[in-house]
Formats: sequence, structure tokens, C-alpha cells
Amino acid sequence: MTGECVILEMRFRYVRIFFSDFVLLPVFAFCLLNADLVTYGICMGKGQMDIVLGARDFQEVYADDSVDVHVKERLRFIEEVREFAFDSIGLTRNDNYTTYYDQKGQRLLYVVTASKPFELKAHLWSFPILGDVPYKGFFNEEKANAESERLKAEGWDVDIGGASGWSTLGWFKDPVLSGMLRMSEGELAELIIHELTHGTIFVKDNVDYNENLAQFVGVEGAKWFLASRYGKDSDELSAYVNGNRDGDTRTAFMLGQAKWLSDAYGNGFTARMSGPQKVQKKKELFSMIVRRADSLQLESDTTFAKRLADRLEKSGNTVFMQYLRYEGKKDDFTNEFILVNENLREFVRKMSEKYRE
Repeated sequence: MTGECVILEMRFRYVRIFFSDFVLLPVFAFCLLNADLVTYGICMGKGQMDIVLGARDFQEVYADDSVDVHVKERLRFIEEVREFAFDSIGLTRNDNYTTYYDQKGQRLLYVVTASKPFELKAHLWSFPILGDVPYKGFFNEEKANAESERLKAEGWDVDIGGASGWSTLGWFKDPVLSGMLRMSEGELAELIIHELTHGTIFVKDNVDYNENLAQFVGVEGAKWFLASRYGKDSDELSAYVNGNRDGDTRTAFMLGQAKWLSDAYGNGFTARMSGPQKVQKKKELFSMIVRRADSLQLESDTTFAKRLADRLEKSGNTVFMQYLRYEGKKDDFTNEFILVNENLREFVRKMSEKYRE
């Protein structure tokens, strides 16, 4: 019996040594060397958990007589979109968007992005599992502003935007936010399918690929869903397609200008130019782009050039980076889509296989 106790004691000693030397010490060292990252992760986790714990299951919302009928109708619509995304498009089934969180009119997430001032190159933040990411989210406006000011002091062009929805890639049960329900049916279907795509295909260190793919699947999926629910000649589908026309025109324009601007930075900015000279040249380039935007043939958007001028003055190159991030690979995906006879389910399967490879 005594011998057995000695053996157990020795085994326990080795277990303690293993955890202290090979687990606890590395974890402690990582936390010590990455204090800011750990603090950020704790803050984001708390913010996300506050939302998750404050969200209500759809069935609970349906049974609540105090909830507006419009909210319940929209949640039922989202349930239809989810089932279509899983059954028809072939996205991976999960429990996301089965709970509802009332924002009470408050903005929840602040997204900081940055770009080099004289080059279309995004600032990257490195995170475990996710890899390098060209944006950083905050549930606290003051922290987002502090990060923005830090980057500006380093010379970056910076933007603080919002997010109508986001995917936590299965780490949390992503809820439907009340702000989503103000969207049109087509926009809402696009958003839900976009976010569910992230849960099906996610490539580490390649956010541009992930966002472009999710955007493409979201748009094509929304069109397919509306045609299936209302009919190919329905007003709902026509409204969504027609509403996207100006967006498609703006996107094509901004992607073309991004290429032109990138070439201009590469060819026109020399080491001999001073900082003020580069800033002045950049203003001239932006002015040319705004003048071109003013001549775009848009069906209903009459303020695009003015909005663009304001955004360029405030956020600089980040404006172009956002178009590249979400739409820059659209032509590539369109070609892939045509190769599978515009069968979205087959397209998603093919893209999933490419990711696994």
C-alpha cells in the first residue's frame, strides 16, 4: 500500500511539473508579453457576452405580447432565410440568428480600420486563431477613439465605422440585432446569408477573401431566396435588384479609382517629395476622383459625390480599402459562378473544397 502511495505521489509530482513548466509558465509569459491583447480580448469577450446573455430566444419573443408585431414578422422572415441558407445554399447549419437583442437605439460596435497615407495598404492587427485582420472592433466608443488617435499619431489614415452584424465564427451564438430589422427584405436576407457564410468558409490571414466571398454569396443568395419566396417576376425581387444597381455602379467606379490611385501613388510620389508636398498631391488626386464621381450616371443616388468628398477628407485611403475588402474579388467569383452554371449551392461546395485544400 505504501509503495502504491509513493507511485501516486511521484505521478502527481510529474503532473504538477508538467503544468507548471509546460502550461502555466507559457500562458503566464504570453499574458505578460501580450498584456494589451489579453486586455482587449477580455473587454471584447465581456461585451459579446453581455449581448449574448441579454438576447432572447425567438420563441420567447413570439410569446411576448408587448413586442411589436413588425419585430415578430421580421424574426419569422429571418427563420426562413436561415433554413434556405442551410437547405438550399448548403451553408453549415448552426444556431446563429435564433435569438434577438434589442439595441434600444444604441450603437453597439465601433470598427477601426487604417491604411498607409500614400499607399493602399491596410494596417493589420494580429490575433490568435484569426491571424492578421485589417480591422479592430470595440464595444466601447472611447476605446475605439483612443485606438484611432494612436494610429493617426503614427501617420495612418483612419476610419471608425459601424457594423450592422458580425460573425464570431462559432465562439458565441450570434443574435439578431434590432437595428437589422430596419433593412429591406432583400438587404436583411443578404446580411444573414453573408454572416452565415463566414461560419462555413473562413480562411485564416485572408480577410479580403473571406469578406469578398461572403458578400458574393450574400447577394446571390438573397436574389435566389427572394425569387423562391415571392417569384422571379415579383416586386420584392425587382426592388432588391434595382436597388443594387446604383451600388454596383458605385462599386465599379471605386474599384477603378482605387487602381488608378494606387498607380498614381507608385508613379507620382518620389523619395524627393516632402511630407507637405505629398499631402497636397494627395488632395489633388482626391479632388479629381470626386469630380469624376459627380459625373456618374446613377439612377437615384444624387449625393454620392458629396458624401465621397466628405469621407475622403475624414478617412483618406481607408475609403478605397473598404471597397477592395468587400468587392475587389467580385469578378473572380463571378467567373467561378458561371463555371458552375450559376448554381450557388455548387459554387459554395467548390469554394469550400478550395479552402480545405
